Amino acid sequence: MIVNKPNHDNLILLEHFRKFIGEPSLINIESVSESLNINLVIFEANEKRNYHTIITSGMSLVPSNVSEENEDWKYTELMMYLPASWPVTKDNIKEFEEYWPLGWLRKLGKFPNERDTWFCYGDTIPNGEPPEPIASNTKFSCMLLLPPIREDEGFFSLDISEEKTIQFLVVFPIYKEEMEFHLTNGFNAVLEKFDEYDVNDIVDINRINMCKS
Repeated sequence: MIVNKPNHDNLILLEHFRKFIGEPSLINIESVSESLNINLVIFEANEKRNYHTIITSGMSLVPSNVSEENEDWKYTELMMYLPASWPVTKDNIKEFEEYWPLGWLRKLGKFPNERDTWFCYGDTIPNGEPPEPIASNTKFSCMLLLPPIREDEGFFSLDISEEKTIQFLVVFPIYKEEMEFHLTNGFNAVLEKFDEYDVNDIVDINRINMCKS
């Protein structure tokens, strides 16, 4: 069993977040886990950022199993943007339909360690085979990993030491048809769809399906 404890890396992570985003509103601690404990650092919406930002802390304590040419992706943390109306505190989250973004961040935070794999830009993770809707309030059935283009370029990666650099990935829910389009046409084609349909990286459970005719 791997259990996270407060350490030097986590403190550097928090300072990185403070520098580029601000002071966290709260940290949702995962105290019990069969593998990694994935804590969630939550920045609630404010006047400067009118959306919630949630970032994992703990995933990068364990290196991913990458090939030599992909060493840059050995250590990663995940993040997600939610609309300001979305409940993000334990007291306000009442249903699974409100919790699933936090649950998916934790699930994917453990995924590389549990599956002996790694993540990078453009990866897709389906909700089952065949993919099923992730919750009753949406038809999203897959997650796509994006670069954090909403942030300052200095945020994208964090040097912990000469041997360790953490990369940040945005978790973005997509529809089955969008995943199929991605698998057929590639990541850049999906990004072009974002521009074509004016879709951004803040979760919108009612957004248009970019690939459904």
